[in-house]
Amino acid sequence: MGMNSCVKFTRKMLLPLLAVLLAFTGAAAAAPKAQAAEASSTDAYVYYVSDGDLYRVRTDGSPAQLIRENFFGVELKPAGDYLFHLFDEKSLTLLKLSMVDSKAKAADFGGDHDILYFTTEGNFVYCMDDKGRIYRAPAEAKKVDEGTLIADMADTKHPQFTVLDGKVYYNALKNGRTIWVAAKSADGSGTVQWIAEGALSSSYYLHKENNTLYFMVDTKPMETQYSLNSMVLYSMPAAGGTAKALNAKAPLDANAVFSGMWAGDHYLYNKGVLPGSGDGYDYSKSKGFLIDKSGKNIQLNQTGVYEIAALGGNKFVYVDAKGKAYVSTLANGKVASTKAIPLTDVGYVRNLTSGGKVRSTALFAESGAYVLNADLTLTKMVGVEWDLCVYKEDVAGVFYVNAGDNGRLYWMSEDGKTTKKLADEKVSRIVLISKN
Repeated sequence: MGMNSCVKFTRKMLLPLLAVLLAFTGAAAAAPKAQAAEASSTDAYVYYVSDGDLYRVRTDGSPAQLIRENFFGVELKPAGDYLFHLFDEKSLTLLKLSMVDSKAKAADFGGDHDILYFTTEGNFVYCMDDKGRIYRAPAEAKKVDEGTLIADMADTKHPQFTVLDGKVYYNALKNGRTIWVAAKSADGSGTVQWIAEGALSSSYYLHKENNTLYFMVDTKPMETQYSLNSMVLYSMPAAGGTAKALNAKAPLDANAVFSGMWAGDHYLYNKGVLPGSGDGYDYSKSKGFLIDKSGKNIQLNQTGVYEIAALGGNKFVYVDAKGKAYVSTLANGKVASTKAIPLTDVGYVRNLTSGGKVRSTALFAESGAYVLNADLTLTKMVGVEWDLCVYKEDVAGVFYVNAGDNGRLYWMSEDGKTTKKLADEKVSRIVLISKN
């Protein structure tokens, strides 16, 4: 799979030198870093745009390959020997692009269907159209309706869905009118499994941790008030079974949840968060909380928390509303200890994972990017002006546009000791990292 962008909210960037594309899976579990690193590989393709043209380059040092001249597409996702993408951010037209023939024209894969959302998995493309139909089609198909109809009563108001472990998780209209989170076999067989009444506001709110699925369900998805106590956390065995509501008697505030994120088998939310400028939030009067897998609420910080990552062993590294970073350890349902990380103007913290296991934790600050070591010391990824940094599960290292080399594409090991130039073109954006 390609990079997964999980931008949940917009806020003022703290980092003038670093724009991090949120490219992580969120499925990380605690593991010794030395073991996890063995599962990662540097073998991948990086897709990037240079002077309006789309290229890909392999990380083994092979020459860059021109995919398409004058490329303007968004939401690139690979399947087989093809890339699938939308024409632009507002487009309902799904296009199919050959990765082996740069002269081939982009084909309209959606055909007569207006595509509200799509994703790829292996050699298949999954699409939802504006009639609430979800299809699965092989990458080689000419049109989406050559594939299999998986579902025909999906909720078009909340069209994002997730393909995971052979199932499609989506928002459905039960009895044609009531919104429920549902699941169906990815090949279209069997019956619909009804999981919970309400909707997943986006695919981000389904999270797998170890052998458990967690759903953050909006129980009042059609309400339009600013803030409602409507968010209920459910858990369900990944192998199947009945979903259990963990906080049904005390639903969380919707905006508190939308301003938060997953952290292992916990979810960060900001109690008392207020509307900010644009589409963002004002965290200054909020307090950071965690809800755990039993539904217990734990106050993490006296101020709002922007970012968090689980370190394992009930340890969490997080960035507060003032751009300061901390590591806190929980015990007996509360914070037992907290250590400040010696950085200022921190914007992001991310786990880099392999096979669902954490191999490195990185903090991105105005002064640069740093790896957080096991003893909570920092190792700086030195020698780079960070304009753009992207990374992907199971691909070792990070990829970035190097302002110090006139915008060329580079790779860096996570310890910051090794760098490699990948392409000679000046890069305007990195759009995808993929194994194919």
